Amino acid sequence: MQSLGRIIEIWRYPVSSMGGEQMQEALMAPGGLEHDRLWGIVEKESGEIAAPENRKPWRPLPNLRSRIGANGIEVGNGEGEWFAVETAEAEAMASRFLDFPATFKPHVPYGAEGEGKVAPRYQRADIHLLTTASMRELGDLLGKPEEVHPRRFRPNIVVETEPGFTGLVEHQLIGRKLMIGDAVITFTEPCARCTFTALAQGELSFLPAVLHKISQHGEGGFGALCKVEGTTTIRVGDRLSLAEA
Repeated sequence: MQSLGRIIEIWRYPVSSMGGEQMQEALMAPGGLEHDRLWGIVEKESGEIAAPENRKPWRPLPNLRSRIGANGIEVGNGEGEWFAVETAEAEAMASRFLDFPATFKPHVPYGAEGEGKVAPRYQRADIHLLTTASMRELGDLLGKPEEVHPRRFRPNIVVETEPGFTGLVEHQLIGRKLMIGDAVITFTEPCARCTFTALAQGELSFLPAVLHKISQHGEGGFGALCKVEGTTTIRVGDRLSLAEA
């Protein structure tokens, strides 16, 4: 089997559309990483779920953060204090940050309904994988490699590719399988991109050219959506091997 490369970053996003947490290891199983995208955030009065990619008032949202703390999901604004997601303090913090009333809701499965809960806006894949080869390619196309960072693209796994892999690697591997521990990861399709990739986050600027280049050179896709079979703990430094085609 051929080595694709090694894992250099692992991310999960306990609250959808918000900044996530970087980890050294995570449990991966069918359905995705443990604790990934369990809650959403909505406009309190209308109940409309967050849409930073197409509603300007939501654009700052990726700068709020979510994590798994000692007592479950916690949210914060990066100033040191964290609040349990279901508390009035969390709601007040998010509303102040966004400058309109917002609240958090647990997710139900896509397409389902549940009182006091909210369905995700789309059917998501088990995991999203992104390679350093693709990020280098996009950085070269933009002429601004410093603006191409995993935070823009919200992957679960970032893979440092072996030297032989170049260009938009994930596009070349659709249908191929990766082996890691007791699990198999299948590249199912390129990850379709929207205006979310252009949003300012931390030191990253608002940059619509990111999406333009992805549309021109990746047919709108960047990174890969993947299906997971089996259960394993993945760790930073683990190598991913491509099964024979």
